[in-house]
Amino acid sequence: MNLATLVSETRNPATMELHSQTTLAMMTLFNQEDRKVPEAIGLVLPEIARAVDMAAARMKAGGRLIYLGASTSGRLGVLDASECPPTFGVSHGLVIGLIAGGPGALLKVRRTILSSVRPIWLPCR
Repeated sequence: MNLATLVSETRNPATMELHSQTTLAMMTLFNQEDRKVPEAIGLVLPEIARAVDMAAARMKAGGRLIYLGASTSGRLGVLDASECPPTFGVSHGLVIGLIAGGPGALLKVRRTILSSVRPIWLPCR
């Protein structure tokens, strides 16, 4: 997998000139870009619903939900997992977050981890 080809790893052409824009122009652009998210999600709601149903069935059967990620996606997974017990009253350990590079990667980005495609999920089996 070539990570450089993923949309999430490329520059957004609409934001290439942020350095020359006024604050209001930047905020307007951010707002316009943010509006694209619910539209994109709306296009794949059936797939999202299937994924949620599959995860819920496995959790009911004794499984867990495990977030795996690197850099920002890893941090967000750890954050979301840590919020599940107080927000939804689930037991600690039902939803867990794992970040490539371990706990230290929560505070400091390690670029070598971002470029690795080693299957980090294997130890979770």
